[in-house]
Parts: sequence; structure tokens; C-alpha cells
Amino acid sequence: MPQKALVVIAGPTGAPTASLDRLDEHLRAGWRVAQATPMGGGGATDGFASLVVLERATETEAEALIEQIEEELDETAGDGGLDVQDPLLRRIVEEDE
Repeated sequence: MPQKALVVIAGPTGAPTASLDRLDEHLRAGWRVAQATPMGGGGATDGFASLVVLERATETEAEALIEQIEEELDETAGDGGLDVQDPLLRRIVEEDE
């Protein structure tokens, strides 16, 4: 999985900073936090810093997941009936029929 590391700094009393805005942008773009480690920092007057490691699933992993779901749907359909438990998948399958 591709990974990125960001140093996120919050101002006094957790005030927003450019690094927090950058973290928010990555999270909205589909990255997720894999690990966060405090890097010290002072008290409430100094703010704090943290090393945040982000990761994103590769396209191949997403394709593998889709393939796995399709195989499970095919197996279920082969049993004489389609019994999909997940409501979202059930709706998708019903729309395809």
C-alpha cells in the first residue's frame, strides 16, 4: 500500500493549522490513518505535534476485493437462489436483474 507521512501541528488549545488542513484534505481524498505518534510538544500554550502515517489501498487490492465479492455472488446464485445479506449489495444485485 502506498503510504505518506505528515507532521501535523496544532496550535495552542488545538487551534487549526495548515498541517491540519492538509491532513483533512488527504482524508477526504480517500487516505486513512495507519498510525499516529505524538512528537512531544508543550502544554496548552505551545500546541502539539504528531507524526501521522497515511495509507491508501492500491487499485489492485480494490480489484481483488471486487473479484472476491463477484465470486461470492456467483456461488450464492449457483445454490438455486440469491441470498445476499448486505443491503447495499442486495440493492445492486436487484438493480442488475
